[in-house]
Amino acid sequence: MRWLALTLVLAASSAAADPVDAIVRDKLAPLLPAGLGVRTVFLPRALEKLDVDSEKVVIELPRELRAGRASIRVTVPHRRAIYVPIAIDTLVAVAVARRAFAAGDVITAADLDLGEQAVADAATPELVPGARAARPIASGTPITTRDIVLPPPLPRGTQVTIELTRGAVSIRGSGTLELSARAGQAATARLSGTTQVLHGVLVAPSTVVVGGAP
Repeated sequence: MRWLALTLVLAASSAAADPVDAIVRDKLAPLLPAGLGVRTVFLPRALEKLDVDSEKVVIELPRELRAGRASIRVTVPHRRAIYVPIAIDTLVAVAVARRAFAAGDVITAADLDLGEQAVADAATPELVPGARAARPIASGTPITTRDIVLPPPLPRGTQVTIELTRGAVSIRGSGTLELSARAGQAATARLSGTTQVLHGVLVAPSTVVVGGAP
């Protein structure tokens, strides 16, 4: 197999020690086809907790990178080169923890950053606000469905705020749920004082967002 040798060269001012996992991800990101990212770097224990100067790390990779499993060769100072498997997957929208959470903490929209990463079982960003952390979550971590406990659905008849967008015009009003709904999922609501039924998404704690005409 033909390999492309790639040395990580950074400015001298940024020669800080970094985890090997982060170095591999950062360098591979611009080399991957559009829409793909590194989901997992399967580091051996010898490299797992090692922090090294980025410019002293050398990686060798196949000529072609695509979705699935691949193997790269990683060399760090004073160690033999090691072949490291990686998993490459499709980028998906993710909610990233802006702060650390303890188990049981309620997560709000202000606690989250949005991005795209190759993450297995990622919780859709609309689903996370209002949920509780099922286990400790570190700051900067993309949130998965395993990390959260969803709140119970709101019952039919619950009073909600309705935000309706039609083109450049946004309208805010009140209404009631026609069917029970859970935050982050589809919801049906009736505008107060009318017979008009709208379909949108319930956003925690009690707002139905409707995009476009009903």
